[in-house]
Amino acid sequence: MKVELCYEEIINYVERNFFIRPQLVYIDERTVDIEYKPSKFLPAMSIRIRIDGCRKDVVCLSYECSAPMAMIISGAVGHLGNKIPQGIDVNTTDKRVVVYLEQVEVLEKPLSYVELETISLCDDHIDISARLR
Repeated sequence: MKVELCYEEIINYVERNFFIRPQLVYIDERTVDIEYKPSKFLPAMSIRIRIDGCRKDVVCLSYECSAPMAMIISGAVGHLGNKIPQGIDVNTTDKRVVVYLEQVEVLEKPLSYVELETISLCDDHIDISARLR
């Protein structure tokens, strides 16, 4: 089974729920740039996210960003503390995020029906391949 998430859908969701409109720029099948310009007078903030690995139970991501952006991320993660869902480990020192799919509560029901195979990035969407259990 394949699921496609269009970048435009993701951007619209973020704008609707968080009142910001980021840009998603495809780099390669494993990498995407996310950029947001808060105002005319402030420089754009950007982060490059890479899918390092994907198995049926774990997704490993890494990110690259400027030093100020890294400080913002570290501060946000420190501030959120235990509000980050169980099963998502954010290591701001190594700039890595590991998602243990079976430990994330909102994924329990979908994962009872499907098993993740791959995630790949395309020009205008994200391809998620899964297998029915």
